[in-house]
Formats: sequence, C-alpha cells, structure tokens
Amino acid sequence: MANISLQLYSIKEEAEESFEKALELTAKCGYTGVEFAGYFGLNADQMNDLLKKYNLNAVSTHVGINKLMDSLDDEIAFAKALNYRMIVCPWLPCKTEEDTVKDAKFLEECAQKAKKEGIVIGYHNHAQEFVKFNGKYAMDIILENAPSIKFEPDVFWVAYAGVDPVSYITPLEQAGRICAIHAKELAKAGKDNVYVGEGKIDFKGIAAVCPPSKYPWIIEQEEYHSDHEDGITKSFKGLKAVLG
Repeated sequence: MANISLQLYSIKEEAEESFEKALELTAKCGYTGVEFAGYFGLNADQMNDLLKKYNLNAVSTHVGINKLMDSLDDEIAFAKALNYRMIVCPWLPCKTEEDTVKDAKFLEECAQKAKKEGIVIGYHNHAQEFVKFNGKYAMDIILENAPSIKFEPDVFWVAYAGVDPVSYITPLEQAGRICAIHAKELAKAGKDNVYVGEGKIDFKGIAAVCPPSKYPWIIEQEEYHSDHEDGITKSFKGLKAVLG
C-alpha cells in the first residue's frame, strides 16, 4: 500500500490559522506524511509532538534559496531532529543562463555540505525551468551544474510547459537523480490544476518509472473547485486508485 504525503502549502491558510489543525486535517484525509512549507514558529520538539499525535511522518521541506543562503545549518539541524532527509529548493527564476548556472552552483555547495550530514538537497520545478538557453532546458542546466542535488519533479508544471513527464523523468531516474514525485494534476483542457484523476497526467506511467516503494509521492493542490478538505481528499483518493 502506497504512502502518500501532502505538501502543506496546499492548506497554507489552515496552517497559518492553526498548524495543529492543518496536521489534523491532513491525517483525517488519509495522508501519512507531510512536506513542510514553513514551520510556523514551532521548534523541532513541538513539531515532533504534533506529528506523533496525528501519526504523520515528515518526508521533506521546501526552503527558498535566500533562506538556504542565510540558514542552511539551521535547516539541516531541523531535518535531523525530525528524521527527514530532504531539503528541497522550490524555485529559481531562470531568467538568464548565467544566473541559472550561478544559482545551480550555489545549490551544489549546499548539497556538498548537507551530504556530510546525511541530508539530500533537492530541487522542485515550475514551468520556467523548461525555457531553453542555447537549445538546452534551464532544468538540465541546473542539474548539470549541481551534480550532487536530486530532482523532485512537479509533474503538473512539467506537463504545463509542454513536456511529457514520463519521457523527461525516465532518464533522470535511471541516472539516480530523482528524490521524490510531486503529484499535481493538469486539466484535460486548459492549464488549470484539478484534482488527481480528473486530468491528463499519466500517473500510472510515472509510477512505473518511479514507484512509491522507492520514492516519496507528495500531493500538492494549488487550485480548488470545492473546499480544501474535499479537494485534498479527492486528490488523495485519485492517486491512491493509481498507486494502490
């Protein structure tokens, strides 16, 4: 049976109001793990207590590049205290090839440092990583210039950019560059983020390449056509139907 985690940015309003209620909702909807998008003032002991209370595991965290520059040591310490092993940068602007290379080399420095502590530095894409500089995707430039980082593909944004997720992910998985899968659904028509199972992403094909027995699968829901509880429940059930 696949374990499915929730990127807590999906319910950021609930987390801002009460982080405990956000975790309670996550567990109620069937999730077994979380990926952080901020800690809302809680220290590691307080966070551990809440995760245990709702029988949730921390699988990773999203940390912006500026925060990595300022407080990588703190992020590593927090990860070790909560026993997760992935710190993921969720955004680079990728406006020029030069800036993209510069940012990637900084991530490589972070990865080299974190590796000594048993922590993986990952990168989570949006759509801008699939612009091309001199015929090469910015995402490929990032991975080439940061050979120690891992890739957390957000399959919605890969498909949004007009790239087939299965085809793009397959050689990266074979090269050992994947750390987790961000499961987000793209509408069959248009560019909306719908609930998993209601769109056109080939999750079965992705799972054949990156099975949940090997990689964390993390749902992120950014758009809703019902309330948040209903939305993250539908996406959970839709993915569960694929993964088993």
